[in-house]
Amino acid sequence: MMHDPLDSRNETATPSADARVPAQAEPQATDREVPLASRELPSAVHAWLDGEASTDSLAGAEREVALWTQINAETGRRRRMTTPAHVPVQILAKLADD
Repeated sequence: MMHDPLDSRNETATPSADARVPAQAEPQATDREVPLASRELPSAVHAWLDGEASTDSLAGAEREVALWTQINAETGRRRRMTTPAHVPVQILAKLADD
């Protein structure tokens, strides 16, 4: 069984021909962040969230309005949640056992 020498410190060893990258191979593209086109929507959305603007003034920001409407609805639901009465009793009973 033959093994390719993988130790890069051994300068006399050369990788097998199958392991070499062809000279004409295209370079791999790296991921990079592409900036989005700037819009004036963030300031308009902030004004709407602060109650200073109406929904009608947010033409072109339907996605942002839908997102923040959903966030507000979910926040309201979670704000109204309460712990069932039996849970604190169970917790205190377990603490008393210790």
